[in-house]
Amino acid sequence: MNNKLQNPLQVLQEKSQEAWSGCIEIESPQDFSICWNVYLLEGKIQYINSVVGQQIRLNYLWQKFNLGASCPQLKFQQESSEYVQLCEALTQQQLSSSEIKKFLFRFVREGLVNVLSINQAKIKFVPKRRIKKALISFTLDQLSAKLEGQISSWKQINSYIVSPFSRLYLDQKNALKFYKNWKSKYNSPELKPIAKYHKLSSFVSLFVAKSCLYQIAAKAKVDIHFIAKLLKQSVTEDLIAIFPFKDLTTEEIAQKQELLEGNLKAKPTPLSGNSTLENNNNLSSLIVCIDDSKTVQKQVRMTLEAVGYRVLGIIDPTIALKKLAQHQPAVIFLDINMPNINGYDLCSLLRKSQKFKDVPIVMLTGRDGMIDRVRAKIVGATDYLTKPCDPNKLITLAKVLEQSTVTV
Repeated sequence: MNNKLQNPLQVLQEKSQEAWSGCIEIESPQDFSICWNVYLLEGKIQYINSVVGQQIRLNYLWQKFNLGASCPQLKFQQESSEYVQLCEALTQQQLSSSEIKKFLFRFVREGLVNVLSINQAKIKFVPKRRIKKALISFTLDQLSAKLEGQISSWKQINSYIVSPFSRLYLDQKNALKFYKNWKSKYNSPELKPIAKYHKLSSFVSLFVAKSCLYQIAAKAKVDIHFIAKLLKQSVTEDLIAIFPFKDLTTEEIAQKQELLEGNLKAKPTPLSGNSTLENNNNLSSLIVCIDDSKTVQKQVRMTLEAVGYRVLGIIDPTIALKKLAQHQPAVIFLDINMPNINGYDLCSLLRKSQKFKDVPIVMLTGRDGMIDRVRAKIVGATDYLTKPCDPNKLITLAKVLEQSTVTV
């Protein structure tokens, strides 16, 4: 087993060229409770399924592809049994052989979009786990043709909703504001697909049970990309909280995080007012994020830890200098709009410190104005990043600035 994070697309390309057979387990470090299985036969993809939440995903896809009012309830005795039972269920729909293959193709493509939207993942090869009697097999090029737009879309969504299995929760204290935000636009043409089946009150109720995105899309009877994009503002404003599909124990989290690049053993930074960083002896670079938004903290942490960084999150800017005194960060990401002390003033204070005067500081803001950029430069900021942060830009900026850091 390879303990380093790898790019799923590169791995699939290599195994396709090798004409490899078996199962590839692909687990995103952004949500350790989610894992995807990709079955290959002589380099061709036979099927892709999730390890958890199989029935939930199947319910959504069955509805999406209009396969009938009642989705079959599958029994998952073995990892590959989903494929076998799905083939049987499609056969019972009295579909022709070509129609069955067409729907299997659609199921596999949907899984591939999820797999390829993961930039770095824990990869495990299980050559003995195979689908013995497959109706179909496709080359990677056949499956990925014309998927660039969908993959790009999911990568953007992943910056605020990690996975279609992520659970979304609307707390009672945020329910009224959420309702008012949606009331002004609920009857707009854009939301007609949802309003057709749900009154606004019933739509709001979809988010009180910590249902995952697949479940919400199925209940709302809309495409999962459509609902995810509509929820961006509510999630980034912390009205909707995001939870992993499955709550892991502390031991499970610690065990899985040992598999980060370079056997990194950093634990997730707590998303609390006074975040602390566990002491450790690894040599991975430390990135600090000072932002009062829990959503931004979570995004920055998951994105950067996934590529091997340690991340220290500080939500209360008034204690930032005290917290930073214990560490030497490679890069500091600093929110502009915070209570008590804004990012400009804090940046200016950091630049007056001998310890942090040469540390790259990136200002984070929800606006993209020239005045903000100029003011950021005046107080000594190194760069400027607009929120919500694009994961690729966040990683690239961290790596480039890390290399320019002057050790004090």
